[in-house]
Amino acid sequence: MALLRTFRRHIEHYCARHSNSREDAEDMMQEVFITVWENIDGLNVESSPRQVNRWLQRVMRTVFVRQIRRHRIDSSAPLSEAAHLAQADDYDRELLESLIAHLAEDERELLQERFKGYSNIEIAERLGIRVNTLNKRMSRIVTKLKDIYNQNYETEQRQ
Repeated sequence: MALLRTFRRHIEHYCARHSNSREDAEDMMQEVFITVWENIDGLNVESSPRQVNRWLQRVMRTVFVRQIRRHRIDSSAPLSEAAHLAQADDYDRELLESLIAHLAEDERELLQERFKGYSNIEIAERLGIRVNTLNKRMSRIVTKLKDIYNQNYETEQRQ
């Protein structure tokens, strides 16, 4: 399929950037290819490369969100994964906002800095703390978000 050959490098790069391991990236890439194949009818034949790219971005983001939901938000995963959830769709944005609302003010402020694109090094410098200290705080925040999700939302899905 010409579409996948044309955008293969883009898809590979996206999957590698959004995965914790090579195996996860390959699984994600395979799922993207399958999803594209199953939904290719939804793409207009006369679409410009830019439109095709936007459509592919939505497909890749959808696959990524599915992968996160399967694995839940892992406390060892990069915080950027949670940020990408906020960009996925309205439901995911609302879910993330409701999870963040359960956090203390200082925890929300740290996440906001991270979501603005500042690195942990930059945030630590601005706060005057060691990077390792900030990394531990961020890890605790992600773990707390995971626990809040498991307590409040996972039980809703089972019912």
